Amino acid sequence: MGARHITLDPGHPEARFSATERPRIALRQAFFVTSDPDWQRRLNRAALIVTTRAYDDRGRELVADHQVFRFSALFNATWPDPLFRNIRNWTYVPVELRADAPPVMGWLLELRLRDLRLGPEERMEVVFLG
Repeated sequence: MGARHITLDPGHPEARFSATERPRIALRQAFFVTSDPDWQRRLNRAALIVTTRAYDDRGRELVADHQVFRFSALFNATWPDPLFRNIRNWTYVPVELRADAPPVMGWLLELRLRDLRLGPEERMEVVFLG
C-alpha cells in the first residue's frame, strides 16, 4: 500500500480513485486549513464520507458502501490546531460481496466531506495508505 494525498476544497469537493482490486485503505492524517477561530465547532459536526462501489463487466453497480468518519472522534475542546496525525480510530472496513455476486471488474472509491461548507480559502488535506 502506497501513501496517497488528497486535497478537498470548494473547487474539488470530491476525490475519486478507480481500481481493479478491492480497495483497502488506512486513513492516517488530516489537516483542515482555515483561519476560522471557530474551527472546532465546525469540525465537530463534520465527517469524511468514503463510498466504495463495485461494478460488473456490463458496468452495472453491484454494491455501494458508505462509511462515515467523524472528525469529532479525533479531538476534544483542548485541541490547539486542526491537524490530526497518526489517526488510528478511523477504521475503514473493506466491502464484502455476497457469495453469489457476479465477478467484479472494477472498483470506485470516492472521498468527500459532509456537513462542512468550505470557504474560498479553506481546504481539507487527507493522507491515507491504499
